[in-house]
Amino acid sequence: MHIPATTALWFLIPVLPICLYVFFADMKFKKISNKTVWVLFISFILFGLALLPFETFLWRFANYAVVFAVGFAMWMLRQVGGGDVKLAAVMALFVDARDSATILWILFAAILAATASTLIARHTPIRRMAPDWAAWRMKNPDDPNSVGGGTQMTLPMGTGLGLALCGYLILGILTGA
Repeated sequence: MHIPATTALWFLIPVLPICLYVFFADMKFKKISNKTVWVLFISFILFGLALLPFETFLWRFANYAVVFAVGFAMWMLRQVGGGDVKLAAVMALFVDARDSATILWILFAAILAATASTLIARHTPIRRMAPDWAAWRMKNPDDPNSVGGGTQMTLPMGTGLGLALCGYLILGILTGA
């Protein structure tokens, strides 16, 4: 891991509660609000300016641009939601570019874990703990803008995204430079 352990620790302080909120909101409402994304963005600005060399801070916006471009293409194909794209792009600001291969593996594992957990919870008595959550329902087939065209059940990706970023930062704390 190339992210310094102290930087990862300081980034985790604001990121963890935001990611916990993203998990709750994405499961309950299947929405990631712009306010949540802005709070994460402002957290990066404040902590990033304090923790990173200015040139490194500026280069992190290249991460943002790449993730946003890929996410936007996926959104255009209705494969992910717009909130997921914005959230992933802002989360990319926290990642050291030299750790890109590592974060992709963490992201893959986190989305797989979030998907499996959601499907297990949906089909077990765990679902009764939160029967009104939108994560259990099919999308509206009359909404042409919904992910998958509204004809299938979709999974809240914000849960996996948040898990991936927190996992990356925790791994950075444990094994960072």
